[in-house]
Amino acid sequence: MIILDSSFIIAYYNTADNNHNKAVEIMRDLRAGEYGDIFITDYLFDEIVTVAFVRLKNLNKTVEIGEAVNSLAKIDYIGKDIFEATWKLFKYQTGTKFSFTDCSTLSMMKKNGIKNIATFDEDFKKVKEISVVSG
Repeated sequence: MIILDSSFIIAYYNTADNNHNKAVEIMRDLRAGEYGDIFITDYLFDEIVTVAFVRLKNLNKTVEIGEAVNSLAKIDYIGKDIFEATWKLFKYQTGTKFSFTDCSTLSMMKKNGIKNIATFDEDFKKVKEISVVSG
């Protein structure tokens, strides 16, 4: 199992992104089933389409990206228990600068036993319990 961070998805769809080629390589592995089931959270979906829309200023292209992500990954919804764990993790983090969405990703990973994350966010490498897939 693997969860996809917004930094990975944005790099994959943005050919001008410095990590685009790495993201394409990782996506090839993902589609080949190398990491098993692919997940995102509803918070990540929100972040992905929001960032895409702000950068592209093109609703049709943003919807295309959202549809592609929706068909690629299973969406896991943040509920009250994950929200509370996320808030606690966010408030008490040390040595990292995780956003609330990043903390929700970590909380969801812990809850579901997901050990892999495709991301270009370096802070995730500081979490010893997970494996960062970054090309």
